[in-house]
Amino acid sequence: MRMGRLHSTGGFWLLVGALLLAAPLSLMGWVLLACAIHELGHYLAIRALGGGVEALRLTGLGAVMVPRGMFGYREECLIALAGPAASLALALLSAPVEETLAGVSLVLGLFNLLPVAPLDGGRILRGLVCRWFGPDTGEKISAWVTRFFALALSGAGVWVMLQGGSFTLLLFGLVFLWKGSLL
Repeated sequence: MRMGRLHSTGGFWLLVGALLLAAPLSLMGWVLLACAIHELGHYLAIRALGGGVEALRLTGLGAVMVPRGMFGYREECLIALAGPAASLALALLSAPVEETLAGVSLVLGLFNLLPVAPLDGGRILRGLVCRWFGPDTGEKISAWVTRFFALALSGAGVWVMLQGGSFTLLLFGLVFLWKGSLL
C-alpha cells in the first residue's frame, strides 16, 4: 500500500500562485479538498485494478499519478474516469451542506472531462480512439481534438477577460495549446 514519491514542478507553484491571485484565500481549502477527493478516485481505481502508485507529480496542470504496472486502454479509461466521478459524487453529497465545496468539486470534475490531453477527458478520448483505430491514428485524433479545444478555451478566456473576469481560463487554454503542439 506504499504510495511512492511526491514530486512538484515549477509549473505547479505557478498554478498555485495564479489561483491565489484569481481566487480568495478562503476558497483554497475547498479547492484542496476537492482536488484530494478527485485524486483519491484515481488512486482507488488503480488499486481496484490491481495496480499501485509509483509517484504523484504535482504539475502546472494539476496532479498526475504514475501507476505501477501496465494497464490496457480499457483500464486507463476507467482510471481516468474515476477522478471526475469522485468529484461529481462529492459535489452531489456536499451540495446540501456546503455549496462552495459542491461548486468547486463540480467545476473540477466537469473541467477534467474536457477531451484535452493531459486532462482525464483527454486520457479517456485517447484510450478509446487508440483502442478503436490503433495507436497511431488514435494519437493523431487525440492531438487534433486537444488543439481544437485549446483554441476554444483560449478564445473563451479572452472573452472572459474582456468582460472583466479572471485570466485563468486563457492561461489554461494557452498551456493546453502548447501541450497539444507537442503531441
